[in-house]
Amino acid sequence: MCELFAMSAGHHFTAHEYLPPFADRARANISGWGIGFFRNGQVLIEKSCEGIFTEDMLHDSFRRLSRVIDSRIILSHIRCPKSGHQKESHAQPLTAHFLDHNWLFILSGESPKLMTYQSPRPMMSEELLAARVFEFIRDEMESGLAGRPRQSLYQVLALGCKKLITNYPGRYIFFLANETVLFAFLNHSQILTYQDPKAQGETLVVTTTGELTADQDSWSAYSQQDPARGQLLIISGADLLYLGHL
Repeated sequence: MCELFAMSAGHHFTAHEYLPPFADRARANISGWGIGFFRNGQVLIEKSCEGIFTEDMLHDSFRRLSRVIDSRIILSHIRCPKSGHQKESHAQPLTAHFLDHNWLFILSGESPKLMTYQSPRPMMSEELLAARVFEFIRDEMESGLAGRPRQSLYQVLALGCKKLITNYPGRYIFFLANETVLFAFLNHSQILTYQDPKAQGETLVVTTTGELTADQDSWSAYSQQDPARGQLLIISGADLLYLGHL
């Protein structure tokens, strides 16, 4: 499976302590990578179809970006070779503008039926599961707020996630973020969160790979065994604001 990483911070921050260990943990996934972040409210994405490692050398661009990117929210995706995608355009993160926000999206998952979903506004014509999931979630959020404008983003997203796993059974882990809020959804496996005990209140890291630091006691795991149900986390700054079970 592909591997996911996100960092949320209360102010602009670099992920130089976490992105290289994330890449090392995911070094078996050699078919592409991407990093997305926000600057002045706009989305910026760097992605490549090249391997994250060449022998024992971390990809030079990935290493450089780990050092220089500073943002309140940073997402990274390392692609699994089993995904079958080799084009750079298929690398993640993906981005779209809707509900007055720019959004970043990364996915690890599989679903035998979801590729049949046809959005009225497709992001790309090519067959890419992440694009179909992103389209579905976007369409559900937009239609949910159009029907009941007083709902929160969490409420329409939670309903969309429930509809996703009900109508299109599969295994999904995705991170969805705008410039201030990070949502993490899973209906299988687990994700882990981390706050540096020496810098609490500054950053929160979320990943699928396992612990990226030696202080394992500072990591928290959120596991999901029943794919017919899911968990949705809301993170803003360095705070886990809410955990909902769907």
